[in-house]
Amino acid sequence: MKKLIAGLTLFSLLLPAAGLAQEAAKPAPAAKPEDRPPLTPLRVQVVFSEFDGDKKIVNLPYTFVVNADERRARPETKIRDGARVPVLSTRDQFSYLDVGTNVDCSASVQEDGRYKLQISLERSSLGQDTSAASGNPVVRQFRLEINPVLKDGQSIETVAATDPLTGHVYHVSVTLSVLK
Repeated sequence: MKKLIAGLTLFSLLLPAAGLAQEAAKPAPAAKPEDRPPLTPLRVQVVFSEFDGDKKIVNLPYTFVVNADERRARPETKIRDGARVPVLSTRDQFSYLDVGTNVDCSASVQEDGRYKLQISLERSSLGQDTSAASGNPVVRQFRLEINPVLKDGQSIETVAATDPLTGHVYHVSVTLSVLK
């Protein structure tokens, strides 16, 4: 009788633990769409302008869509626009330089409803002169990484910078609109 009571007591203690082990062995339920943060599609315009004094000599707008709070491996939008320029590297051998504009952008929603953009802009162009030693073109470069926080419909001039060699002034403006 004592063995029977001890066996039933042991059984009653182990039964809940076995149930917990089965629960732990079950795969976790997949996140429901309503559990995931919603994606917010944004239209972003980045305008790169170059001035020689008061004269605008370059105005390059780039407009694209980026999803705020996207959870994939590479959530940014990327633009690569330009040309590959041949440059004489050794006697009768050429290498190629990428010249043009690269824009990378990702976005996240802030607690106050504004949007934080992470923007990387690279602009390169051929200068008017060439290198005296090689005869290759001189490549001018401008690089920028900014993180503006904007609300729907807002525009901001993020940068005004002067090229120390030419005196040209670069302006970069950003506009954000939420797509409905």
